[in-house]
Amino acid sequence: MKLEVGKVLKAQGIKGEIKLACFVDDATMLKGVKQLYIGSNTYTVEKFRPDGAFCYVQLCGVTDRNAAEALRNWTVYADKESVTVPQDRYFISDLVGCNVVLEDGNKIGVVTNVLQYGAADVFVCSDGEKEISFPFLKDLVVEVSIERKTVMLNGKRFGEVAVYED
Repeated sequence: MKLEVGKVLKAQGIKGEIKLACFVDDATMLKGVKQLYIGSNTYTVEKFRPDGAFCYVQLCGVTDRNAAEALRNWTVYADKESVTVPQDRYFISDLVGCNVVLEDGNKIGVVTNVLQYGAADVFVCSDGEKEISFPFLKDLVVEVSIERKTVMLNGKRFGEVAVYED
């Protein structure tokens, strides 16, 4: 599965290096990526330098500024398995479809979306009739199991922060 990881902003220097705006939380997550996909082409990563929300990449076969400039504004993809995800961090695509349950076993619904705001991500889930939203807070989320497709929540805290939509 391919994951959208960035966008080529510009050529960097005269030897074909490109500057990417990273679409992942931290550019260092891309450090282990060996191949990138741009348009219909597959490129091998020769060098990688993270820089905050950006990274600089030298691709095999892109040897001068003109070749790098030709990639400007293209979306960049990587194999999902090659992206390093820190512990207790998740891909949104892995969370959508997870069952949301309370510690006592009561099922709340299924995650349908994750909205990203500054303070905390907001999970939107549906029980088939209504939508329920709640922030992804450390004191609320007891466990996330991507393997079991389950997000377990603290029932008391959930009652304090959940927002029900009709």
